Amino acid sequence: MKATLVALALAAVASCATQSSAAAAPAGWHTERSGTTSTLYDVGCLSASHCFAVGDAGTLLATTDGGRTWHHQASPTRAPLYRIACALPASCYAIARPDTIVMTHDAGAHWTKRTLPVHVPGLSLAGCVIGDGTSPQGEMPCRLGLLDISCPSASTCYAVATAASGWDTDPISPGSGAAPGSSLWLTRNSGTTWTHQPIPSGVVCNGDCSQPYRYPLEWVSCAPSGPCWAGGNQLIGSHEGFASALLVTSAPGRPWRLEPGCSANNPCSEPPTDLGSCPASTGCYAVNNSNPFGDGSSTIGIYTATGRNGPGVTVPSGLYIDDIACPAARTCYTAGAGGTITRTTNGTRFAKVKAPVRRNLNGITCITTTACYAVGADGAIEAYNTE
Repeated sequence: MKATLVALALAAVASCATQSSAAAAPAGWHTERSGTTSTLYDVGCLSASHCFAVGDAGTLLATTDGGRTWHHQASPTRAPLYRIACALPASCYAIARPDTIVMTHDAGAHWTKRTLPVHVPGLSLAGCVIGDGTSPQGEMPCRLGLLDISCPSASTCYAVATAASGWDTDPISPGSGAAPGSSLWLTRNSGTTWTHQPIPSGVVCNGDCSQPYRYPLEWVSCAPSGPCWAGGNQLIGSHEGFASALLVTSAPGRPWRLEPGCSANNPCSEPPTDLGSCPASTGCYAVNNSNPFGDGSSTIGIYTATGRNGPGVTVPSGLYIDDIACPAARTCYTAGAGGTITRTTNGTRFAKVKAPVRRNLNGITCITTTACYAVGADGAIEAYNTE
């Protein structure tokens, strides 16, 4: 999802002065006072002590003392701020759904906005659900508009958006020239302009069907030195299967292609994914939380730029994951329903960690392997450090 923070981590560790106030916080996971009861969706950081949390109705919070105090900042929009990505030295970009990017290039002193032509009038599609309602969060309306952003540098970002047609369960008519139903956008001039990137017009589902289908794009994530990944999926039907896309580009500005997981019997079917985090050029951790055929649990897979699946990943059963952050190649954290947080330090086995709340957590970011923030319902902010 958001840009990985390996480069930020190195800078943060190098700055003892920046880290000193964060080190004063209690060790382990602890609750911080956000000063709001609004739902928070995501958090992004320029250092371990300087972070921003975003949420409903344009809620924009900042801390400059490692989370000991959070204060409201003036937001240029009342739209829900859904995801945020930050890049050194002083730039952060937040999605204001359905069609706006809110940004700062002076560490939050001023925020401006740009509207993208994603042509999505609302935030959900009536009658469209992901999953079968057995997860702790129940059935979720299909998400529309801008859904994720990743910034490999202060001036370069990718954003993904999904239109209503991205959830269309009818196959694309041959020769119709239909759009894929989703869009991918790139800025290389600090958000001044955003250009639409060509992506495949359709994908073949992985079940009893062979026609191409439109697809949503739900997440994008860039490794510090590339490549960048984007993905999403929709359930075509209980027998047909998923129409899933897992796209990759070797570097910003280069063409996007379907991850090469095709075979003679399965020409273009990609693994279903709903979230992703790419900590290194060797691969990504991708989450599937929309499979209605299991017990409602989220699963995690490892995917590489060459299309080879990595080693198997185990996750505690019964969890619904809302976000994943990987500050190192083998260290990742997830946050989700019921305040659950998990961690892996070997890249293959996720285990629950002790968390102080039971409220749903929607977003998580990690500046280093030992410094993280998670945010969620009712203004919840959870922080972690081992100093």
